[in-house]
Amino acid sequence: MENFMLAFGAVFPMFVYMALGKLISLFKFMEYEDFRKLNQVIFEFFIPCMLFSSIYESDFRHGADPVLIAEVVALLLVIFALLWLIVPRFIKDKAKASVMIQAWYRSNFVLFGMLLGNNIYPDRDLGIIAAMAAFVVPLYNIMAVVLFEAFRGGKVPFSEIVKKICQNKLVIAGVLGVLFSVTGIRLPVLFTDAIADIGNAALLMALVCIGGMISLGSVMHDWRLLTAALAGRLVIVPLIAVPLFVLLGCRDVELVAILAAFASPCAVAGVSMAYAMGGNGDLAGEIQALSSVCSLFTILIFIWVLRSLGLIM
Repeated sequence: MENFMLAFGAVFPMFVYMALGKLISLFKFMEYEDFRKLNQVIFEFFIPCMLFSSIYESDFRHGADPVLIAEVVALLLVIFALLWLIVPRFIKDKAKASVMIQAWYRSNFVLFGMLLGNNIYPDRDLGIIAAMAAFVVPLYNIMAVVLFEAFRGGKVPFSEIVKKICQNKLVIAGVLGVLFSVTGIRLPVLFTDAIADIGNAALLMALVCIGGMISLGSVMHDWRLLTAALAGRLVIVPLIAVPLFVLLGCRDVELVAILAAFASPCAVAGVSMAYAMGGNGDLAGEIQALSSVCSLFTILIFIWVLRSLGLIM
């Protein structure tokens, strides 16, 4: 029971923030479009500040594990390649197939990684999570551009991939954080404190926005695809990744990073990318909304089991 309550304590704040967002929506204080615009601001400015601050303040040279990061990148590439080969055999509609592939491989890693890390280890250096995000986020974007362009019959120019990466605020924040941390260059404390405060606000506000944007009215329309997407994103992929990295020796903060990378819900950014690049944006939105709700329960179970086994202390 103690392990369950500790796991529950890690997830419950996320439920409260999302429930608050839904209540704000139900009482019409903010409409869906308001939440969408605010969410875009948070992911364009607030969360990059959080990522930069986390890397800047961490002992990146000693906290980052290049081997672990390379293993995570390798597993993501393997999952992506297998999905590319398998999913089109079962889903002939390319707009839906591309969204299903993205749902399985692309998680809301930055947000849920920092949330879980702060909730489980409030006094620990979370540099490994931030460092991993600096590599995983660009990879997510590269795979998404290649995926959607290929599935809508277009070519994937290298210049377009580079442009998408360079324009991504999370990538910019991660690169800057790594540069400052590795070189030891220090910015004025007043400036870094302000960035840290903005980043701290990102976690709560992002979850409130996710809760406010949740709408499950059209779930039954594609319930088979939704079920498959949720099973893959929240159960199958983490059941492959987590035991594998446990065997590779991951424990504590490192294992929380793995859990966030492979067991957190679908990324909000994936919805807008699906709309913009010929995917089925409505399906992507439904998957993202439902995975955000269901992940609270699946992550709770994963943390409970890992704590009970002594893998997360």
